[in-house]
Amino acid sequence: MEPRYKHLLSPLKVGNFVFKNRMVAANSLPHFLQGPESYPADTIIAHYEGKAKGAAVTTCMGINNFTNGKQLPMEADFGHFPDFDLYDSTSQNYLLQLADSIHYYDSIACMGMFVGPPSAYPLMKFKDAEPVAVKPGDHSPPPMREFEIEKIFAHGNPEDYDEATLYKICDSYAEQASLLKMLGFDMISIHYCYRANLPSKFMSPLTNKRTDGYGGSLENRMKFPIEVLKRVREKVGKNFLVEIIWSQEDEDGGYTLDDSITFLNEAKKYIDVVQLRAKNVDDAHPTGFTLEETPFLEKAAYIKKGVGNDLIVGSTGGYHYLDTCEKALAEGKLDLIYMARAWISNPEYITMVKEGRPEDVVPCIRCNKCHGRGVNDPFVSVCSVNPIIGLEHKISRMVTPVDKKKKIAIIGGGPSGMRCAMYLHDRGHAVTIYEKSDSLGGAIKHSDYARFKWPVRDLKNWLVAQVGKRAVDVKLNTKADRAMLENAGYNVIIAALGAVPVTPPIPGADGPKVRSSEYAFHYPEKLGKKVVVIGGGEVGVEAAMHLCENGHDATVLEMRGELAPEATKIHYYEMLSAYWEKLENFSALLNVKVVEIKDGAVLYSDCDGQIHSISCDDVVISVGMRPLKDEALEFYGIAEEFYMLADCKKPATIQEAMRSAFSTASRI
Repeated sequence: MEPRYKHLLSPLKVGNFVFKNRMVAANSLPHFLQGPESYPADTIIAHYEGKAKGAAVTTCMGINNFTNGKQLPMEADFGHFPDFDLYDSTSQNYLLQLADSIHYYDSIACMGMFVGPPSAYPLMKFKDAEPVAVKPGDHSPPPMREFEIEKIFAHGNPEDYDEATLYKICDSYAEQASLLKMLGFDMISIHYCYRANLPSKFMSPLTNKRTDGYGGSLENRMKFPIEVLKRVREKVGKNFLVEIIWSQEDEDGGYTLDDSITFLNEAKKYIDVVQLRAKNVDDAHPTGFTLEETPFLEKAAYIKKGVGNDLIVGSTGGYHYLDTCEKALAEGKLDLIYMARAWISNPEYITMVKEGRPEDVVPCIRCNKCHGRGVNDPFVSVCSVNPIIGLEHKISRMVTPVDKKKKIAIIGGGPSGMRCAMYLHDRGHAVTIYEKSDSLGGAIKHSDYARFKWPVRDLKNWLVAQVGKRAVDVKLNTKADRAMLENAGYNVIIAALGAVPVTPPIPGADGPKVRSSEYAFHYPEKLGKKVVVIGGGEVGVEAAMHLCENGHDATVLEMRGELAPEATKIHYYEMLSAYWEKLENFSALLNVKVVEIKDGAVLYSDCDGQIHSISCDDVVISVGMRPLKDEALEFYGIAEEFYMLADCKKPATIQEAMRSAFSTASRI
């Protein structure tokens, strides 16, 4: 029988290699998977092994990302992104192991080369040495040739370099590519986008201000980027794959889609594959604020048509759902589908492709927590929907084997309760969910109403559907109490009651015109034209954005000096802030403290203690959540085992809820 996703599963011949399918694990790596080692540790190798099980090409990151084997401080946005020392023998040993692990799954081992600011381009030169005579019977290997490294720093602007230095930089790229080939890699992926490194800066008229033969016209600006690729190809030969990551177009005033076609038609003399990305680094990691599932597909298709069939073209940017990916290939818009977050959020992604199970693909909520965290989060790598990210190398010893089937009650049908029920059912237990409302979903039901929350809505709908597919007994409109459960014969009670909004000790906070953020999401039509939102955390800001999109004028009052400071900083905050900034009816006052809520006005004090008044029709309070800890503890003692999930203990994110659900279920 022909597979449902025949194009995704179709092999592809590229040069002298055969890709086992059309799905590539794009250049990506959660930032905090390992410590300061300058080589790929077991955590890194295990992570890439997981991707290699399904991906035709597994692209690793870590060569010359930032500081040549040394990482930035953890407080930096990109801190702890590993940088493997290509010239150290210890690191080389582990790089060999990394490539070998990828090959085990018949995946192409590819290493990403960023070589960008503030890195050095090390140029390796072998020292002249006399031949070494080997005595008969001497089985020791001849000594390795010594080499010296000349470091050429290339993190400035195109006009900073003379022609001789540019050629040395070209040689450096070539030397690194040849070393990776020697270490067992089949392919390199050279970063050429976002004007983030020297070749891409040369290409863009926004950053290339040279007036000689390397600047001005498109033909001149192309010279250095093309020369790098030419030298790489000369060094590695034909039996090695070369890819570039390319911004399909530049920012306004930069190069165009047609310029890209011109460049790529010249570059394809030396490269095998182009991975197309967005014009800037944040847009390349689309979130719910993008509103489009795959925002760059049509532009990628335009470029593919322009370069013909002798260059393999792929694209990143939101590719996740199987039908979308299959359609892009079937219509000839792409040759390859590049995914990063899909492999992180779905360890069994390839199984679902092979078995034609699109409904089982776990939606990525596009929070970009796999890149980094908020300012108050620990420096460990996580995924909001895959609880084992960061634990792949040791998860097998952390999960307790099931000794007997148990009867389990879960009180609460929110995200943690639903996910825990799924895990427990799959481990062989009999599970009942008690949910007091008329539907499952809990705290993420608000995603049904705000259009920019569509990724979370997809997750909520997926959780509900997955519970429905399993033999989980769901009792809606049922508020469980101790008396109800005491004689029901449960072996395990799990409290997943969640949390409720905090009412701050502000005079007037209990007034009839004061609502919660949840109410604002669900019933914007019941609020007046002018709304004041007290609390500028991520939830309060999103509630205000939702109100603005529904025709209200919303003003956020925040005690701190920044809106939504707890939001993910890398590839998320910029898109969140860009979204509220485009809303003309959204405004905010920072470093203020609300002192009283009156009928028709909110009084607040500024930094100097001066009292001000802002008129409004309604007030929305979003200052945090109170865990239903005491209410949950009332269920203790009914059964032999008792557990509390996520929000019952402290206010939790979706990521914390999913981890809590898994870790709890894995011990039962």
